[in-house]
Amino acid sequence: MSGFGPEQYARVERAAQVVGKTPEVFVRDAALAAADDPFIKALVDGGDRVGNLAEVFGTQDTRAARDDRTAWPDPAPMSSRDLYEIEQHGHVA
Repeated sequence: MSGFGPEQYARVERAAQVVGKTPEVFVRDAALAAADDPFIKALVDGGDRVGNLAEVFGTQDTRAARDDRTAWPDPAPMSSRDLYEIEQHGHVA
């Protein structure tokens, strides 16, 4: 991970001054708040899951699936009539 550039340091210093903190305390408090944020925790968990899934898919032999057109069939094929009914009624009757 790269460090801040000079203009980013200046922004942090200005923000810290606005709230009456040193830049170090400001950054520390921001990092601690982010660590407790449910959204940040969800991103971390999601990143872990993506890594796990990538590992699983990386070990699978997908060459056969790419050649087989029926490997992933449509679970509920729809006709043009079905689509017309959705457009007219908002759902399939």
